[in-house]
Amino acid sequence: MAQNQNSDDQGQGGLIAGRPTLPVIGGLVAVVVVGIVLVVVAMGGGGKSQPSGDLAGLAADDVVPTPVATLDLNRPTAVPNVNPNLNAVGNSDRMIIPKIGVTAPLSYKPVGLDGEPPVPDGADDIAYHDFTAWPGLGGAPGKGGNAIFSGHVDSGRSACKNGSVPPPCTAVLWDLKQIVPGDQIEVQISGVSYKYTVTAAESVNAKTAAWEQIYATTKETTLTIITCAGNFSGGEYDKRFIVTAKLI
Repeated sequence: MAQNQNSDDQGQGGLIAGRPTLPVIGGLVAVVVVGIVLVVVAMGGGGKSQPSGDLAGLAADDVVPTPVATLDLNRPTAVPNVNPNLNAVGNSDRMIIPKIGVTAPLSYKPVGLDGEPPVPDGADDIAYHDFTAWPGLGGAPGKGGNAIFSGHVDSGRSACKNGSVPPPCTAVLWDLKQIVPGDQIEVQISGVSYKYTVTAAESVNAKTAAWEQIYATTKETTLTIITCAGNFSGGEYDKRFIVTAKLI
């Protein structure tokens, strides 16, 4: 997946994770992204061309905890997917993670036919990805499936806290690694609150993880949140920290 050409200006770095083969899902003519969808979305700070050091890679030395429960890659899935529409995210819509003090606005990010998920708007918002163009992937609160969200762990060249903290600084999902099974996550969409219980929290290899299964549309109403983790080198992180949860 190509990175956004304006990534340095937006502080959207640590994102490139490789482009595996695109297989056919369920015998459909259209191919479905495997291993790349959201692997490179909004996971870290600084641009690919940006040097490492004090401008990016703040999480590089963080120790990722051993997962209490690993991701269930064999959970029942469903086709077609169920996703939001263009007007699904408004100014008042947000994600709340009480344990780590997150109350973040959502930015609507549809995944186009090129399979390149757009990055979040900045260090403070959480991207809400619409996989309507990719049957068998994704979902939406209130509509079922596996709602996919992502956010930055650090800001790269951008400021944090609505511009009040200069870079380099910690972004909205800096503390996601503290989340464990049993913790609560709330998503507010169109005036309706959807509450989830965390089922797994695990660090995976950005390039080799089973992304098809991770982003598959689930029969049970779930969500998946992704941010960067691991070592930072050459303008990117080598791992992704993933949290999954099911609707209460």
